[in-house]
Amino acid sequence: MRKAALLAVLALVAVGGGLLAARLLRAPATDEERIRGLLAAAARAAEERKAGEVVEAVSERFAGEGLDRRGLKQLVALQILRGEWVSVSIAGTRIEVAGNAARAAVDVVLARSGKGVRLADVLPASGSVHRLQLRLEREDGDWKVVRARWRPVPVEAALAGPSIEGDGP
Repeated sequence: MRKAALLAVLALVAVGGGLLAARLLRAPATDEERIRGLLAAAARAAEERKAGEVVEAVSERFAGEGLDRRGLKQLVALQILRGEWVSVSIAGTRIEVAGNAARAAVDVVLARSGKGVRLADVLPASGSVHRLQLRLEREDGDWKVVRARWRPVPVEAALAGPSIEGDGP
């Protein structure tokens, strides 16, 4: 009995050590992966109607479409209260990283129908696509959105994929 318990403990230690080693040896996420992750988190927060979490990756220095960070949070909260969307999906993303700055073009689908519905059945009657042009900077080791522009785009433009426009927002 004691021998079996000892073997079980040793097996658990070995498995735990293997998992720890795998985690330590895994390559850290690239800047592009980190930016994609924060965009996905913001979309998920919008879908879950959590305005505060939507703007977590937005800098205190944010400026976009005449709004500061607080104004952007209020705009998101207003859209949530109005029930402007039920699902939020990122349709396409392009990211360019240069040192501590990055630009991203993101197509976001806002659908007024439930999850699990095909986009072809939703757009354009019950949903819309918006293209965001973002400027990000590294702040205290994290990526933050410092500037943004956005506009609605036709479904065909979203299907073609976003492109980074000009020299960024």
